[in-house]
Amino acid sequence: MSSSKSSSSLFFAIALGASVGLLLPAVVVGGLLVGWRESQVSAASQQSELEAKLDVLASSLPELLWNLDTVAAQEVVHAIMKSPDVVLVQISDHSQDSNFVDVSDPSRQQGQLITGERDIIRNGAHIGRIRIQLDDSLSKAALSRQRWLYGATVGGQLLVSLALILFLLNRRLLRPLHGLGTFANDLAEGRFQATLENTGRSDEIGQLGQHLEHMRDALQEQFGAQRALIDRLRGMAETVPGVVFQLRLSARGEFAFEYVSEAVEKFFQLSAAQLSLDAERWFEGIHASDRQMVRDSLLQSAHALTPWQLEFRTYNKDGSERWLYGNAIAQALIPDGEGAAGDSEAAGVLWHGFLTDISAQRRDALELMRYRNHLEELVEARTAELAEASQAAQAASLAKSAFLANMSHEIRTPMNAIIGLTYLVQSEAKEPKQQDRLQKVADAAEHLLGVINNVLDLSKIEAGKLQLLHAEFNVSQVLDGVASMLTQRAADKGLPLQVTLDEALRKQALLGDSQRIAEILLNFAGNAIKFTDSGFVKLSARVLDTQSRRLTVRFEVEDSGIGIAADACARLFQDFEQADSSTTRRYGGTGLGLAICRRLAHAMGGEVGVNSKPGLGSTFWLELQLEQTDMPLTQTKQQEPGFDLLQGLATTVTAGRSPTVNKHAARDALAPFRGSLVLLAEDNAVNQEVAIALLGSAGIQVDVAGDGQAALDMLSDPSKPYALILMDVQMPVMDGLDATRAIRQTERGRHIPILAMTANAFAEEKQRCLDVGMNDHVAKPVVAEQLFTTLKLWLTRSQAQQAQSSAP
Repeated sequence: MSSSKSSSSLFFAIALGASVGLLLPAVVVGGLLVGWRESQVSAASQQSELEAKLDVLASSLPELLWNLDTVAAQEVVHAIMKSPDVVLVQISDHSQDSNFVDVSDPSRQQGQLITGERDIIRNGAHIGRIRIQLDDSLSKAALSRQRWLYGATVGGQLLVSLALILFLLNRRLLRPLHGLGTFANDLAEGRFQATLENTGRSDEIGQLGQHLEHMRDALQEQFGAQRALIDRLRGMAETVPGVVFQLRLSARGEFAFEYVSEAVEKFFQLSAAQLSLDAERWFEGIHASDRQMVRDSLLQSAHALTPWQLEFRTYNKDGSERWLYGNAIAQALIPDGEGAAGDSEAAGVLWHGFLTDISAQRRDALELMRYRNHLEELVEARTAELAEASQAAQAASLAKSAFLANMSHEIRTPMNAIIGLTYLVQSEAKEPKQQDRLQKVADAAEHLLGVINNVLDLSKIEAGKLQLLHAEFNVSQVLDGVASMLTQRAADKGLPLQVTLDEALRKQALLGDSQRIAEILLNFAGNAIKFTDSGFVKLSARVLDTQSRRLTVRFEVEDSGIGIAADACARLFQDFEQADSSTTRRYGGTGLGLAICRRLAHAMGGEVGVNSKPGLGSTFWLELQLEQTDMPLTQTKQQEPGFDLLQGLATTVTAGRSPTVNKHAARDALAPFRGSLVLLAEDNAVNQEVAIALLGSAGIQVDVAGDGQAALDMLSDPSKPYALILMDVQMPVMDGLDATRAIRQTERGRHIPILAMTANAFAEEKQRCLDVGMNDHVAKPVVAEQLFTTLKLWLTRSQAQQAQSSAP
């Protein structure tokens, strides 16, 4: 219908355009041209007629006027007046004072008058004048008739041309266009079987038809693919485990389903067709307690254009509850201009989403919640049991730590008497046989002390009491310190002790626990000297790898000793293990040293190992990752407060050492301080006797206080200028820690050095001593050389401080 209307409108538009564009301009322009031409021709014709009448009169009247023949003259004039357009004829004499003949008919005048005059000449003389007036109305009337005839002729020709043009247009253009319009309308309505006529034309209409046919084929293919896709999507929507829907909310607040899959009947007992007709029935199928919640959540989603997500209940056929989960995307509907003006349904919100049954998940969740609550109850009960067990373990650990501390104190206290008194008796013995026996007693005591130290170290590691330092140190200083402690032992066996070091490590400051590194190297090197009878022992360190600011450093102790079998190497670092029984019998040992080394290395994030073959020597190695530091490398000061890198390890390497080596040198170094007064705070009489004898052998005077309070009282005596205090920690009345606090709180001016003397070998005990204000630590059993060396350091400082305070 629209195509017919379009063709009719186009036909009339072309007809009107042709009429206005061809007929009207041709008629108007032709009429104007013809009218103008005829006007010119009519005017020229009248002028010619006027001239002819004047010629007739001019040739006929000279003799009549000369002869004054009025009658004859009037006859001539009346003959002229017979022309219907002649209004006036006047003949006057040469003076023009009177008219010879004057004939006129005013009734003939209908239009404008055309006047013509001529002189009457006779024999060359002017004898009168002729005047004629003609009316132009008759000429104009004839001209008008000619114009109408011309217009009718031209108009008829143009109408015939227009009809022919329209006929050709209708046949060649409008009718094909009408067919094309009908064909396009069929395509728009999906009738792809429609065909076109006259498709063989090669002009633009034919090309347009071919394009439309191509478009029909493409649309048919696309619509077919789209229909197949829609069928697949519809099939998927019908087969998915749930309901797929499109729900629309109009601007008036009314809900309507644009689409809903057939599975909705299973959830709401309403068919898809029923819900498509009335979406409000959907809300009736929702559980009464959730109905308003669902509606409010949809309205909130529509207002904010946020996804709709909700769990709610519906009813099954038997009245039981079913849990559903809804999830949909909200999309705003924006109407076009026409819809916005006349149809509020065009605006609103459209949800694309799905509903799925989550009843099983809800049941599982509830069951899981019950299990979880039960599990939490079990966990709470188990946590309470673990807390009790942890408290018991902590109590046991504290008891173990206390036991270890007490064992250390109780063992080291008598060992202090044995080692100290043996040293004193050995110093006074004259006979070589007696000297040898005393040395064996000292070696046995020191060996027993080494065993005790190993057992305590292993117990500390197992109890988690091991504390590692993270301080600046230099590898060169560590190797030199270890070598200095073992040089004499190696020399006693005729073994050269070599030290080699990478240049990259010689001046590089690193961060780590240098004391533990030295402890491992002392163990390796001590064993190397023990098991090597000839050849060499070499300590070395080199960089294996560098990553960022971390160095992988490998420490090695190589010897040319007896070597170790492969099967023994595998178990060498286990607790209480040695290479073989023969080794144990010949060389002794508990088998704890290497196990402690392995645990120390692991605690520092490193590893230990051995490469060896029987008869070809061994190489024990330690690999650690150590961090570089940009701090300037400082020289290690071995007797600064708290420094016990070598001092704390000395007792592990003294077994087998010559009794005369370094002993007298350390004692003789105290010669500048002979006569200095030292306060000894010690409650054990045997320890008092040992300390007094050792100090007395170096020329040091000693006052003894039996407890911390007695030491405070003796310090208050201004006549006793004590140069140094040796403070036991565990004492009655007031222990050494409280006594040191009191001394530091009350002292004015001079800061007297306080050295702890304790049989507790744990690092925590040493740190406690330093924290309360003590300056250094001397472990029991006291090693004479260590005691003399430490006294020299602090007496030197005390003397310098005293001299400075007394200076003017």
